Amino acid sequence: MNTEIEEYQVHVWQANMDALSIYPKDISKVLSPDELDRANKFKFPKDREHFILRRYQLRFILSKYCVCQPNEVMLRYNSYKKPFIYIPEFEGIKFNLSFSGNLMVVGLSKNNDIGIDIEKVRQMHDLENIAMENFSLQEVKYLKGTSDKTTTFFKIWTRKEAFIKATGNGMYYLLKSFCVNINSSWSYEHLVIFNHPMESRLWRTAALNISDGYIASMAIKSDKFQISYFQL
Repeated sequence: MNTEIEEYQVHVWQANMDALSIYPKDISKVLSPDELDRANKFKFPKDREHFILRRYQLRFILSKYCVCQPNEVMLRYNSYKKPFIYIPEFEGIKFNLSFSGNLMVVGLSKNNDIGIDIEKVRQMHDLENIAMENFSLQEVKYLKGTSDKTTTFFKIWTRKEAFIKATGNGMYYLLKSFCVNINSSWSYEHLVIFNHPMESRLWRTAALNISDGYIASMAIKSDKFQISYFQL
């Protein structure tokens, strides 16, 4: 089944790694030599298995949009190791993958740079120290002003990580050089990139609806979009 994505649409796929399985013979048929080489570098079998499953399912998802078989999806990487589709007629499809715990999420858009991040919610004894080192003053204020610091921390963190991933430029934007607004009264949240007001107007962030116990967010270079959800 082929899946189409229109301008201003965002498709979010979620997969539970523990509920998926593939046969060894399928792996060598679908993954590229580079992906198999990367898989073999993992020290622990569970990490290797999850990497293989993620790449297998990513190819399966992308193949639906590229009208081809999973092994025919051509991927290349920019200088910061962000992958992109290397098929001329489908290069407009942007995607990003994130995983935490046993969940994987993939976000896709058409012609708009997109980043996605998921975190399993967990208690962190050094939460405030991490925030002081990486959050803007306004974000630290958000955190200190809430009774549920753990949830607020991950809401901010995932939005910031999603934006960094969406730019595809590694750490060109330092985490403290921009501020997300998780208390926005608008449908989607504005992003403030300090010293880059014009660039700020191009970006939005948003929370994603995923499984309980996890927090996920996306960042997209668009001020107009509609999110649809899919499950593997």
